[in-house]
Amino acid sequence: MTTSRASEDWDRNDDKHGDSISSSTGLLNEPSSQSRVASLRKYIDLRLIFEGFLVFSLFITLVSIRHSSEVSNAAKERKYGPTLPRKDVIFGNTAGLGPELDYQDPEMLRNATPGRGYVTVSENEDFDVLHPPFKMDNVFDEGDHYEGHIMAVYHQLHCLSILMTAMGTSREEWAMLEKEKLVHRAHCVEYLRQSILCSADTTLEGETGAWAKSTGWGQTHSCVDLDALTAYANERAIWNLTERLLPDSFDPLKVPTTPDNHQQ
Repeated sequence: MTTSRASEDWDRNDDKHGDSISSSTGLLNEPSSQSRVASLRKYIDLRLIFEGFLVFSLFITLVSIRHSSEVSNAAKERKYGPTLPRKDVIFGNTAGLGPELDYQDPEMLRNATPGRGYVTVSENEDFDVLHPPFKMDNVFDEGDHYEGHIMAVYHQLHCLSILMTAMGTSREEWAMLEKEKLVHRAHCVEYLRQSILCSADTTLEGETGAWAKSTGWGQTHSCVDLDALTAYANERAIWNLTERLLPDSFDPLKVPTTPDNHQQ
């Protein structure tokens, strides 16, 4: 009887001990599970922060690039005159200069505006440099007065036209030139005219002071860096003409070729 009671007491104690171990084990496992969840959340949070930082950095970089590009374009296109649309133009002998036709000046005149390039602009225009306008009196009639700037492109066309008149303004005068020189000079004038129109320097030329003496001097233009241009051309030159010259009236389209189509 005593043995049976002792056995029952042992079983009860064993059950209590088992419950105690099970309970304590659950308490030990619960903090461990919570720790893993906390670590996972911390990892996710850190990753989200890192990815957000990358996205933000990329956004800032793109904005900076776009801003610098806009500033660069503004510096190139709008310093000393208005910014105008651009378009593709194929150069060609549209003026018809040459011995076949009596020399006329339709293209030169067509390129000149009714105001011959003289314009009026507001002092509030956003230009880096804007010299005072020319003040001109008694231009057409006694007592008249005009103020304005001249756009460089029209000044350049005017100068080219002046040079053209010195080359002969009639069939007879053109006929006095050798044919090759005649064709070459006609080409040069027309090519320069179209180049001037292509570049279309919109610099607004104004009064730069008494020292200038002539219209156009003292004006600031936005130009290609000549040193950079020279360096580029020198680095890629196909020959060295420092001590030799190309033949007179050289034309790369008419260089003699060998039977295998190589230039001599």
